[in-house]
Formats: sequence, C-alpha cells, structure tokens
Amino acid sequence: MTVEEALALFPDPENFEDQLDEHLFGYKQFFLTKPILTATFKSRLIEVFKINGAAKVLRIDFEDLEPFKWPNIEFSPSVETSVLQYFEWIAAQKLKIAQSTTPKRLIHEVSVMLNIHRTFCSMWVCEYEDDKDVLLSKPMDEVDFMQSIKRCCAQGISTFEDLKRANLSEEPMLLKEMKRLSLQHKKEQEWMSAMQS
Repeated sequence: MTVEEALALFPDPENFEDQLDEHLFGYKQFFLTKPILTATFKSRLIEVFKINGAAKVLRIDFEDLEPFKWPNIEFSPSVETSVLQYFEWIAAQKLKIAQSTTPKRLIHEVSVMLNIHRTFCSMWVCEYEDDKDVLLSKPMDEVDFMQSIKRCCAQGISTFEDLKRANLSEEPMLLKEMKRLSLQHKKEQEWMSAMQS
C-alpha cells in the first residue's frame, strides 16, 4: 500500500483515532448485525486488513494488551446442547467484536467467530433431495430453532445422527434450517477449494 492509498483512508493523520473509530464502527456494525456468511465476511475482513496496512504505512502502531487466543471449539454430540453452545459462543464473540479497538483485534475476533460457525455448520452436513428453497442469508429465528430442537428431543431425537435419519415432516422450518447450514458448509468447502487452486 502506498502513502497516497493510506491517506485516502486516513486523510487527516492528526485525527487518526477518530477516523479509525469511524472505520471500525462501520465494520463492527456489519459483523454484529448480518447473518454469518463466510465469503461475505471474509471480503469485509480484507477491507479491515487494508485499514491495518494503511496504519502501518502511516507509521501508526496499535497496542493490543490482551494476547490473541484461539479457543478450543468442541461441540457436544447432543443436538440441544450443541445448539446452546453455539448461541453462547457466538454471543461471546459478538461482545468481543463490539469491544475491539484495533483492526488486528477485530480481524482476530471475527475469524474466531467464523471458525465457530464453520465447525457448527459442518455438524449439519447431510444430502437433501431439494435445497432450492433455501436462502443462506435467512437463518431460522433462534427461539423457533430451540423450540423445534426441544420438540425433537422430546421424541427421542437427541444426536445429529438421529436428527439426520428422522422424518421431520412435522418440523419443516427445522428441516429448512438443517438444509441451510449444510449448504453453507458445502459453499464454504467450494470457496476454500477455489482459493487453493
């Protein structure tokens, strides 16, 4: 990145912190309010990398007092427990994203959230006859999702294998969400393959 490109992002280096806060606020709002879609989030992360690069070019250094940590993400084999874990971990990551004050910290916390989401989606992978009605950007309401999972558990469907074998004709919204999460995982795999080739 050239000095000119850096100055395009930070036209007034004397007020760097205010401009940085403005940039980060916009990105944080995006990551906190949009449904998690890896390709979309990664394209926004590239923009945050540019902000970090601009700061380096302008010789502005950030101090992150806390070390970067990669949590151990291990979901329970129980569907109900794993869904609760997912909601809890994503909520915790969103809090960390909201508290991020540097581009590096924001990149790290969003990357952790993507890793949690990617792992969660991988648990739902299954072959479905028809996934044309699935919109990746339309997740099921969390309360409805949990209620549907609880109804399944009450019928003895407690693991992911049970869920994948079950007849979910009475839970069409859950089936649609399962398709969405499975399709998201497949799209993620395709995206990763395309990046490597």
